[in-house]
Amino acid sequence: MDIAIDEDPRAPCLWVPSEAWPEFCAAIGQRPNLIGVVIYRNKTIRDGGPLTDIVTGSEQGWRT
Repeated sequence: MDIAIDEDPRAPCLWVPSEAWPEFCAAIGQRPNLIGVVIYRNKTIRDGGPLTDIVTGSEQGWRT
Protein backbone atom coordinates (compact mmCIF):
# COMPACT_ATOMS: atom_id res chain seq x y z
CA MET A 1 0.00 0.00 0.00
CA ASP A 2 2.75 2.46 0.87
CA ILE A 3 4.40 1.84 -2.50
CA ALA A 4 1.16 2.63 -4.35
CA ILE A 5 0.72 5.82 -2.34
CA ASP A 6 4.31 6.94 -2.91
CA GLU A 7 4.14 6.07 -6.62
CA ASP A 8 1.72 8.89 -7.51
CA PRO A 9 1.42 11.49 -4.74
CA ARG A 10 -1.14 13.47 -6.80
CA ALA A 11 -3.61 10.57 -7.04
CA PRO A 12 -6.72 11.37 -4.99
CA CYS A 13 -7.60 7.80 -4.03
CA LEU A 14 -6.68 4.12 -4.16
CA TRP A 15 -8.74 0.96 -4.56
CA VAL A 16 -7.85 -2.12 -2.53
CA PRO A 17 -9.07 -5.60 -3.55
CA SER A 18 -11.98 -6.85 -1.41
CA GLU A 19 -9.99 -9.89 -0.35
CA ALA A 20 -7.28 -7.62 1.15
CA TRP A 21 -9.62 -4.94 2.56
CA PRO A 22 -10.12 -6.39 6.09
CA GLU A 23 -6.39 -7.03 6.46
CA PHE A 24 -5.55 -3.52 5.24
CA CYS A 25 -8.01 -1.88 7.67
CA ALA A 26 -6.64 -3.95 10.56
CA ALA A 27 -3.06 -3.10 9.63
CA ILE A 28 -3.70 0.65 9.76
CA GLY A 29 -6.05 0.39 12.75
CA GLN A 30 -9.04 2.04 11.08
CA ARG A 31 -12.58 1.12 10.14
CA PRO A 32 -14.38 2.44 7.04
CA ASN A 33 -16.46 5.57 7.61
CA LEU A 34 -20.16 5.94 6.72
CA ILE A 35 -19.45 6.01 2.98
CA GLY A 36 -17.13 2.99 3.19
CA VAL A 37 -13.73 4.63 2.88
CA VAL A 38 -10.71 5.12 5.11
CA ILE A 39 -8.25 7.98 5.00
CA TYR A 40 -4.62 6.90 5.12
CA ARG A 41 -1.64 9.17 4.50
CA ASN A 42 -3.98 11.86 3.11
CA LYS A 43 -5.50 9.48 0.54
CA THR A 44 -9.03 8.16 0.26
CA ILE A 45 -8.84 4.37 0.21
CA ARG A 46 -11.81 2.33 -1.05
CA ASP A 47 -12.78 -1.30 -1.38
CA GLY A 48 -12.40 -1.83 -5.11
CA GLY A 49 -14.23 -5.12 -5.39
CA PRO A 50 -12.97 -8.66 -5.82
CA LEU A 51 -9.70 -9.25 -7.68
CA THR A 52 -9.05 -5.52 -8.12
CA ASP A 53 -5.51 -4.25 -8.47
CA ILE A 54 -4.41 -1.41 -6.22
CA VAL A 55 -4.64 1.50 -8.63
CA THR A 56 -4.21 5.23 -8.37
CA GLY A 57 -6.07 7.98 -10.16
CA SER A 58 -9.81 8.20 -10.56
CA GLU A 59 -10.07 7.10 -14.21
CA GLN A 60 -8.04 3.95 -13.51
CA GLY A 61 -10.57 2.87 -10.90
CA TRP A 62 -13.53 2.87 -13.27
CA ARG A 63 -15.05 -0.47 -14.06
CA THR A 64 -16.70 -1.41 -17.32
